[in-house]
Amino acid sequence: MDRNEIYQTVTQILSKSLLTTRHINESDRLVDDLGLDSIGFVELGTGLEEKYQIDISDEVLESLETVAMVIDAVVAAPCYAAEPA
Repeated sequence: MDRNEIYQTVTQILSKSLLTTRHINESDRLVDDLGLDSIGFVELGTGLEEKYQIDISDEVLESLETVAMVIDAVVAAPCYAAEPA
């Protein structure tokens, strides 16, 4: 998985969840800077799991503080199926 592709996917999911057109940086903090709430975390986790066929545990998801940490979690997550075409 390409880090830039993951970044684009993360920002798309966050923009949709937060209803924002604001530019999202890797250094942005999910709660403090972007205002992500518990529903937003669920939407983010579900969207990434569906897109990349990975499993991100609730514990990992709850520990993520920045966009960069989300990208790192996707890269490190166990894949349970072949990456979609």
